[in-house]
Amino acid sequence: MRFVLLFIVLSFLFACSSKDQKDDVLQQQYLQKGAEIAQLTQAELLKNVSQAMHKGGPGYAIEFCNLQALAIKDSLSRAHDCRIQRLAVKYRNPVDMPQSETEKKQLNYYQQAFEKGQPLQPEVYQFDDHIEYYQPIMLSKEACLKCHGTPGRDIAAVTLQKIKERYPDDRATGFALNDLRGAWKITFRNF
Repeated sequence: MRFVLLFIVLSFLFACSSKDQKDDVLQQQYLQKGAEIAQLTQAELLKNVSQAMHKGGPGYAIEFCNLQALAIKDSLSRAHDCRIQRLAVKYRNPVDMPQSETEKKQLNYYQQAFEKGQPLQPEVYQFDDHIEYYQPIMLSKEACLKCHGTPGRDIAAVTLQKIKERYPDDRATGFALNDLRGAWKITFRNF
């Protein structure tokens, strides 16, 4: 009887250990995959916004973002079989407003860590039917301040007027270089 009980206990421990190892491997895979997709998306958006800035300045870039940024994210989402979102508490487009409790908690966690000077790391959450990857977005280029900086100092009046026309409820100004801007959220289904 003792051997049977010992066998059951050892089998249970082995099964738990095996599941934990699989979860760790899955977590690492999605940390890498999410980072690659976030980097690609960020680079593609920055490239296109930079081209729009060179073509017609910040006002033209505002128009471009309003009309094209979602289409670029949607195209990359289809190409990588995932859903790519930008999230922010201080959002410009209401589509970027956090909806779920996980989104709100993650943005809050990033903001608190940023304010304390702690490093911000990507996170992966596993759910029954999907995986969510989060990565902080930092405002790392001077050019970003022309649309997201301080009105009157960084943002020209004509650009601010374009922002108000396209985004009447805009909250995405007042940032400084290297501020936390928000987070990438990449959702993977059917893993």
